[in-house]
Amino acid sequence: MKRSVGKKTKNAPSGTDTAAAAGTAPKASHTRRWIGAAAMVVVVFAAAGAVGAVVRDHSAKKLTPPTSGTGPSHLAVPVSGHTPVTLTLYEDLRDPASATFEQTYRPTLDRLLASGTVKLLYREVADVDAAKGGTGSLNAANALGCAQDAGHFSAYRTVLLANQPSADTDAFADKAQLIALSKQVKKLDTDVFRNCVDSGAHNVWVKDSTSDFASANLGSVPVLTMQATGQDTARTVIGGSAQLTPEKLFSLVIDAATTATPSATPSAS
Repeated sequence: MKRSVGKKTKNAPSGTDTAAAAGTAPKASHTRRWIGAAAMVVVVFAAAGAVGAVVRDHSAKKLTPPTSGTGPSHLAVPVSGHTPVTLTLYEDLRDPASATFEQTYRPTLDRLLASGTVKLLYREVADVDAAKGGTGSLNAANALGCAQDAGHFSAYRTVLLANQPSADTDAFADKAQLIALSKQVKKLDTDVFRNCVDSGAHNVWVKDSTSDFASANLGSVPVLTMQATGQDTARTVIGGSAQLTPEKLFSLVIDAATTATPSATPSAS
């Protein structure tokens, strides 16, 4: 009696083929999931980039004065408090004449501040940028605003004027140099300060101050104006045709403080 021998089905997969087929589906599914996840990440980053661009554009157009900014639109940075006389100094950190003014009148201004008769306001102006091109005035003034945020306005301002580039260069346009100079002021070089400098956080503040100065027709920086309590407007005491020696400036301010009307408050220039 013959034993029946089963025939092998030609189309049936072998054990090896079956295992391969079984392993292919999970791998393909895993690949599709990975591609899908990667695509979602790309979409998320693209959306974040778009939002970031909108935020940066908004920040570039928004007036953001430094901490303690005062006067109309907070365009001035004050030194000292309520006093009979307000002096406002318009300066350009890229302007050689502003650096010369600092060397000539700094001792006198310090004497006046120590006497308690003067509030000194600083107004940063980007005149040299407009005249010669570049962004050194703007970037340096913005960096000074960032230093004011950190409580180091006077010290950093001194460093900037002492390291002012020559009139033929625009070295302050290099934000890395402005950050490097901040190392000369203790505790100023921080991530917050660097970000403020790099982002131009106070650029609109500088531009508004520059436009306001031009509208006032005060001439070229540096300009020093004085307004005593009780006076409606400030007058130019140094700048253009108005010139005073340091001693005459001191006497003028002391006399104005003596005769100032105590009931009124001078407006910030």
